Amino acid sequence: MESEMKDTALERIESLLKAELSLTLRLYEQSETQKKALKENLNGKAVSETTEAINKTLRELEAHEKNKTALLAELEADNIEAVVGRMPYSQEKTRVRQQMKRLGDLLEKMQSVVESSRSLLKKDMDYLNFSLNVMTAASAAPAYGTPDAPEQATQGRKLFDQSI
Repeated sequence: MESEMKDTALERIESLLKAELSLTLRLYEQSETQKKALKENLNGKAVSETTEAINKTLRELEAHEKNKTALLAELEADNIEAVVGRMPYSQEKTRVRQQMKRLGDLLEKMQSVVESSRSLLKKDMDYLNFSLNVMTAASAAPAYGTPDAPEQATQGRKLFDQSI
């Protein structure tokens, strides 16, 4: 009876890991697409579309995490590694450990992609801030004019004037 329960638990864990691996792989591919769109920096539409797809996948992962949490609560464990560690050796246990390793490797690769995207977004934001500062003349002090009347040297442009 206890052996059947352990087999069923391993089967459920294996099923959860397969689903998590599939969702994480999709998220990784979407993140790569988003990074490529950020690198090309041609239009915001591609970035927006991939961001929306990523958000959808993240919502699916969130629902998956609830299922995983429910299973762990049922098995009275904090994490899957603890459950698998308590199980006797079997082919299922080996497969589960391999899936856990694949998932860990994939998460490491995804972390690298996310860091690259974060860096690209920071550079884009810095460029945008610089451009806005140039257009509004907010970052530059008056270059010409008398020291006692600096307001005469400032052009007084507004960001959304027709003349810009």
